[in-house]
Amino acid sequence: MYIFQLLKLILASFLLSGANAEAGTKDFLKKFNTYKEVCREMGFKGDYCKGRERVIISFHARMASSLQNLGNNAVVVFGKVTENSGSAYNSNTGKFTAPQDGIYSFTWTILTDPGKIFVTFIVLNDTSNVVGYNYVNGRNGSQTYSTGSVTTIIKMKKNDKVWIRANEKQGEYANANWSSFSGFKLS
Repeated sequence: MYIFQLLKLILASFLLSGANAEAGTKDFLKKFNTYKEVCREMGFKGDYCKGRERVIISFHARMASSLQNLGNNAVVVFGKVTENSGSAYNSNTGKFTAPQDGIYSFTWTILTDPGKIFVTFIVLNDTSNVVGYNYVNGRNGSQTYSTGSVTTIIKMKKNDKVWIRANEKQGEYANANWSSFSGFKLS
């Protein structure tokens, strides 16, 4: 008896859904196109969110050589690239250019020698638009190296630029082997 009632309910649902097949198809296509658009906005290639086909935007670079006596607003170039998925970091200019709108994470580390100082800022699009600071002071009387690392999260538009710049007369010395700059797109 229960099986017969269940079969009647399933048949009624099927017939009702058939009556609205055209409307159902339009709704399905609308939702499907929205789904594809969401996937593309999330950085996935193609028309679907299948597998790990997401476009990765990330880079990591170290200094090609130690830097000394940088002037005010001088770009700190990290010229030895070890990873650059999406090719957004330029090792010649030291600047990262956002290939698409999104939220990005950047980290930079500076190591200076005892008796030296190296103060840097991360800037967005303009040397005066400071987003973060890194103060590494080896002048504290210690005979050890000093290091500092900073991470910033920056909302960027396509073609916005981010780079590390020196502060006036405080770019005395940065050790190439221990200084790096990296970033990746969060969303």
